Amino acid sequence: MNRMLIGWALALLVPTTLALGCSPPRRAELTDGEPANLLLITLDTLRADHLGSYGYPRPTSPALDALAREATRFTDVTCSMPTTLPSHLTILTGLTPRQHGVRRNGELPGGELRSIFHLLREKYGARTASVTAARVLDPKYLVGLGLDEIFFGDDAPAEVRQVPAPEVVRRGLRWLDEQLAGEKAGSEMERPPFALWLHFFDTHEPYDPDPAVARRFTVGYSGSLGPELAVDFLVGLNEPANDRALSAADRRYVVDLYDAEIAEVDAALATLFTELRRRGLWDDLLLVVVADHGQAHGERGFWGHGERLLEPVIRVPLLIKEPGQRAGRVVESPVETLDLLPTLAELFAIERPTGLRGRSLVPALRGEALAPLPYRVVERRFYPNQPERQAVALHAGRWKLVAYREPEGSDYHLGRLAGAGGLDGEDFFTRDAAEARLLAEALADLRHQLPRHSPLAAGDEEMLRSLGYVD
Repeated sequence: MNRMLIGWALALLVPTTLALGCSPPRRAELTDGEPANLLLITLDTLRADHLGSYGYPRPTSPALDALAREATRFTDVTCSMPTTLPSHLTILTGLTPRQHGVRRNGELPGGELRSIFHLLREKYGARTASVTAARVLDPKYLVGLGLDEIFFGDDAPAEVRQVPAPEVVRRGLRWLDEQLAGEKAGSEMERPPFALWLHFFDTHEPYDPDPAVARRFTVGYSGSLGPELAVDFLVGLNEPANDRALSAADRRYVVDLYDAEIAEVDAALATLFTELRRRGLWDDLLLVVVADHGQAHGERGFWGHGERLLEPVIRVPLLIKEPGQRAGRVVESPVETLDLLPTLAELFAIERPTGLRGRSLVPALRGEALAPLPYRVVERRFYPNQPERQAVALHAGRWKLVAYREPEGSDYHLGRLAGAGGLDGEDFFTRDAAEARLLAEALADLRHQLPRHSPLAAGDEEMLRSLGYVD
């Protein structure tokens, strides 16, 4: 196995159809055997290590930290692709980006994508809805995912490209109140459960937190950066000259504003959690909190997400609170967002769809050990104008191998947890490394996943550019 062979394999990610069989799931008891309500919360661009429950020393996330104390917290979670739309579709369907066919933002999903909302509607007649906070998850991208109602914030006008966390909470609570009003009106009849997905976008570029919140994190800064950092400025930091122009205080200030954005989302979640308890819904909820991807702040010279498969970019938080759960649990086994759909299917006693490559995390929720994974796969987004540009990471927890294929050539990095600088630091790659042989194995497996190329939605180029998604 040599570098030339690895590069050749990386170039030959040829589509073939995948169909895997699987055994039916065992039933996991929820509240008195009845189907629970599902609340899925996705936090856009939120790296795990900036939450208190994941060891961060700053007070960014008191509400999420409190939730972690009565939920199961997974400490080592990787996303499927550090790009918003593809990653979310993986969370919702359990399919890899190559399987569901959306490998960049702005693509319209094609074909039949069966999500958790389909499964809950079909088995339990669940009422389903989503409230999203950015046009990159505009309703047109979510049609066909089994959602009865799809809202962009609080019915924001077309020119608005993102809405703040409090608006997402307000719209979500309004939908819940409508469901509760219907239950009261039809109290003589059995009502189906609900499944609600709330998406929060504040921690994505630009960084423009409320000044009062920002002051809690930026005290003492006297540099030249303003109270808001635009998308163009943040993306532009990947130009070496712009990166070098930042002082140490400036670098801290960028992170300060990001932390303030987390605090704003957390405050909105505190309101949401309080209102769920007040409405008597908290104990009947299966609550999942997960991020689609993280965010780099100058680590290894990279800012943002999508391009480089660094730890701050691909590691995400995952909390699962079962109905009635009070005692927290911590799971250190490596898992991935690809595992969410199999987990939800088992928890709701729904037959697992075929073709899923993830595994159920229910044993971990029960305090049992998870079978070890040889590695997890994270891919970089697809560049239609430069299809030769590809990147893939194999992540095993204690080591990570990343292969980048660029027009100017291929590059490989093997990091080990015990090495200087951790997984993104000291490079242990050699052509004969066992991990290099695993890379060839993984690439052969990727060739068996059907990459259906979906069309870019008409007229969305400017929206994607404004959010920093440009080819």
